Amino acid sequence: MFNVVFVGGLRGRCRMLIFLCLLLPLRLVAGVDEGEGNANGIKVLASIKPLQLIAQAITQSVADTEVLLPAGTTPHDYALKPSDLARVYDADLVLWLGAPYEAYLAKPVAIREADDLAVISFDEPVINKHHEGHDHSGHSHLYGDPHVWLSPVEALSIAQMLAETLLQRDSANAHQYEANLAIFSEQLQIVDERIKASLDERKGIRYLVYHDAYSYFENHYGLTHVLAVAGQPESKPGAKSLLKLRRAIISEEVGCLFSEPRADSDIVSILKEGNAMQVYQLDPMATDIEAGVAGYIMFLEQTAEQFLACN
Repeated sequence: MFNVVFVGGLRGRCRMLIFLCLLLPLRLVAGVDEGEGNANGIKVLASIKPLQLIAQAITQSVADTEVLLPAGTTPHDYALKPSDLARVYDADLVLWLGAPYEAYLAKPVAIREADDLAVISFDEPVINKHHEGHDHSGHSHLYGDPHVWLSPVEALSIAQMLAETLLQRDSANAHQYEANLAIFSEQLQIVDERIKASLDERKGIRYLVYHDAYSYFENHYGLTHVLAVAGQPESKPGAKSLLKLRRAIISEEVGCLFSEPRADSDIVSILKEGNAMQVYQLDPMATDIEAGVAGYIMFLEQTAEQFLACN
């Protein structure tokens, strides 16, 4: 479930005073000037790039959504820097996956909740029920996969929750948020229908993913991977596992391997050696996608194009 949290009160204010004293030097590190106003209105901070792409579609013409994690990093192994803490402190709204998947961000967010931070997180097995006609009851956070943004249905759910929160926090720009959400919803529906029609012919493809990150995309479009090289992108299979994978590639007639930017090239080479398997690139973190208003649409299309390339 996506949760929105507003916490205030005297106890929260007292805790926040302590936090202010601790983070005052960090504000200077991050270049935050006490005398500057917020020229862009409400400050939205997304923990990762894919969430930023969704948020940019909703905040266009009002504010830019910033992203916390630098390009090329993932929540799996990230450690916050002082400048990151300052940005969390300075945000009005934080959009993140939640403590189970982004533990590095749990403490700063919890401390900020004692003030007046709006938080949207995904920390329950079932996503919120914003979109009518879509049943999530049998949908138990697909196999522990946190990559919820890879489903256009869930991306729209994130956008709807974000828009509602922004309407509460920044009512002066309510019309713009509503218009942005309507545009995003329409564009998403168009591209989703186009991708569904295209991928309908690929439902029988047999492919290997580098790490098990695509269950939301696969579930939505009727695809199923045969094997996964690793549970996490940082993990490396041992010699026995590689041998087992090589045998399975042949026995299961795997035609494609979807590698990733952080994949070990030596492992990819070993798996490809001696067979006709083709290698394509997927990037669940949308590293090279421009963080603009059409960013998420481009990301979804780019992901689909890679699956379409696999025969």
